[in-house]
Amino acid sequence: MKASFVPQGVYEDIINIVGQWKVVDMKSLSEMCNYEVGYHNLLKKVRKLEAHGLVKGILLGRKNKHIYLTDKGLKFTGHDYTYEICDENLTHDLIVSRVLKELLKNDSFMNGRMFHQISGDQLLPDAETSVRKGKDIFRLALEVELTQKSQNRVKEKYRRYATGSVFTYGVFITNKETLFKTYRRFLEEMKEDIQEAIVLILDKQMTATKFNYEKSECFYLGRELSFRSLFGDEKG
Repeated sequence: MKASFVPQGVYEDIINIVGQWKVVDMKSLSEMCNYEVGYHNLLKKVRKLEAHGLVKGILLGRKNKHIYLTDKGLKFTGHDYTYEICDENLTHDLIVSRVLKELLKNDSFMNGRMFHQISGDQLLPDAETSVRKGKDIFRLALEVELTQKSQNRVKEKYRRYATGSVFTYGVFITNKETLFKTYRRFLEEMKEDIQEAIVLILDKQMTATKFNYEKSECFYLGRELSFRSLFGDEKG
C-alpha cells in the first residue's frame, strides 16, 4: 500500500502560510516562505501539494496564480477552524488579505490576523490589526464591504462594535463610492457614542492586488479625514 503524503519541511511551511492567509498568490508565498527555495522550485512543491489534494490553485489573470487549502489540507494545519472557498467569496477574501498585508507594511500596524483566527464578543470581522499612535495602541476590526448590506444589518454591526469590549474601532473599507456614502448616512443617523467607534474608508482602486490606504478617503465623527491624520503619527 502506498503511504499517504505528509507535508514536512517546506511543504508544511507552505500549508501553514496558506492556512494563515486563506488565499495566497505565488509571489506573496515566495516572500513569506521561511525556506531558501527559488520561485520555480517553490512552484514545483505547490504542484506536488496540488497533486496530493492538499491545495487548489486558480489563475487570476494570465499568470497570477493563487492557492488555497482543501479540506484535506486543512487537517495539517494547527488552526482550529474550517471554511469553504467558493467563487463568490474568493475575490472578497483576496481583497481582505491584500488590505491586511498592505497595512502591516506600515510600521505603526502590528499583529494582523485574518478572520478565521479571530474570536471575541461573538464578533467576527474580516480581519483585525492593532495600530500604535503615540503611546496608545488601538485594536481595529476590519470589514471589507464589496456589496451593500441592508440598513438594519449595517447599523447592528455598528452597534456591536460600539458596545463590544474587544475592538477599539470597527473599520469599514470599500472601493465603491455609492456604498461609502450610504454607510456614511447610516452612521450619521446613529448616536455619537456609536459614531465614535466606527471609521469608514474608501479606496476606489482597491483590488485583490492593491490597496493604497495613503490616498484613501476616510470618514470619522462627521469629518472627512486623511488616513494619516487618523492612524499616523501625532504630527499627521
